[in-house]
Amino acid sequence: MFKFLTSTLVTAAAIQLFLAWARRRAEGQIDKMQDAVFNTPGAESPVTPDVAVAGAGFFGAHFVLGQKLLGLRSWQAVLSLLLGLGIGVGLFFLQNNAGTSATNRPKY
Repeated sequence: MFKFLTSTLVTAAAIQLFLAWARRRAEGQIDKMQDAVFNTPGAESPVTPDVAVAGAGFFGAHFVLGQKLLGLRSWQAVLSLLLGLGIGVGLFFLQNNAGTSATNRPKY
């Protein structure tokens, strides 16, 4: 149980770091796309190749480390990944949208 919780919590922490980095990269790419939009079809993707490769590597590394290093079974690694993703994405959105709810309106 300790290995499963460790894998889940490490995934939740790592996904927050990954999402923050990916968001900065995507916003930079969108800025670049907006600068280049004049007289071009705008065929660039907002998700850069390094973000896509890092995301795929993140999933692969989770399974390899979970099964080889922590000794999790494959179903435990999948469940740990899903729970870690849910927790990490939820915390990421809570942190980034902390002051934008209807009950916490900004004071002008």
